[in-house]
Amino acid sequence: MTYAVVSCRKCKRDRMIDRSSSSSACPYCGTTAEHRGLAILFEHKDQNVVRGVLTQQHPFGAPEKKKRQGVDPDPLSTLVYRYENCTEPRKRIVLLSKGLTEICGTFTLEDVEKVDEKNAEKLLSTMLELCLVYEVEYGRYSA
Repeated sequence: MTYAVVSCRKCKRDRMIDRSSSSSACPYCGTTAEHRGLAILFEHKDQNVVRGVLTQQHPFGAPEKKKRQGVDPDPLSTLVYRYENCTEPRKRIVLLSKGLTEICGTFTLEDVEKVDEKNAEKLLSTMLELCLVYEVEYGRYSA
């Protein structure tokens, strides 16, 4: 008895077949196919070897997420979104101080106002009190 790796004619996914039978159904799309008409990708007597080859070609598990390419076109709007959706006050302030430093290098009160207009002065004074930021030069801050 031999086993083989073949591709389904309909869905094109690789699968394992038992060569002693004349036909089989694809486990993915259900299409029945005659074995003699299928192209053999790999063949061996040991079922475990064939299964290992199939697993190496297509490992089981969750598919990897594709990483997003490119640079965020508007990092400030991303920071505003993350700031508004953060629920813990201390994390919000840390997020804001690090985010503005990443985006601007050194930031001003006006940059903080772009994120939270109502509480900008209070936020900046809290950042200074908690030593999250320091004043690089007059009116300019960095984390």
